[in-house]
Amino acid sequence: MENGFVEEEIQLKGKILSISAIILGLLFISNQHLGYSFGDDLFRWAGISPWTKQGNLGLHLPVIAGLILLTIGILRVTSIYRPLYPKIMSRVMIGCVAWIVVFPFVSESVMFVANFNSSGISSVAYTKKDSKCDYRTENEAILARCQIQIYSYGTERQVTVRPLSIDIGGKAIDFEPKVVTVRPRGRIEIRETFEGFLDQPDPSYSMSGGTNEPGIELIVDGRSKQVE
Repeated sequence: MENGFVEEEIQLKGKILSISAIILGLLFISNQHLGYSFGDDLFRWAGISPWTKQGNLGLHLPVIAGLILLTIGILRVTSIYRPLYPKIMSRVMIGCVAWIVVFPFVSESVMFVANFNSSGISSVAYTKKDSKCDYRTENEAILARCQIQIYSYGTERQVTVRPLSIDIGGKAIDFEPKVVTVRPRGRIEIRETFEGFLDQPDPSYSMSGGTNEPGIELIVDGRSKQVE
């Protein structure tokens, strides 16, 4: 009797761990509406870059970890439940794909509901998806012409925005912030030109280029949030 109870407890723990591995794996690989995953946040919270190279290049560690967890969880769940449900593998795979597709819409809706009457820096966000900046010099001025997607989940109507400093050709370029108008409880595309300057001024400096998914700093009431 006691051995049977211990065996059932081990099987229950195995089921819980297998399902937990699938859930955690999905959270690691599923992008939310802002264009990155829970795994990215978790790695940054732990002080680890989600990418093996600077500039979001190289291997994406949360995806690798998520795929490993997802594979282990699916294989384990399949082995446990296949005797009762012969088509369990295909059902789990369909469920995982559906989760990845729906998750951005769910996360967006949750943020709007949770911050409906809120204000401050926690109620605004920048999404890298569909955002870009073009950098160039014009008449000895350094300009960043940016197309930026900003969410105001709550009641904020104005946000101070600044492209993060960039390094081009060994030159560090900083940009002046600008106050922009946003739509409360909505998403808006901001098109602004930001003026830049060099840490060490050089009148002869010339540059041009651009980047998708630029790093941006948001500032509300003196508090800032950076998305690199």
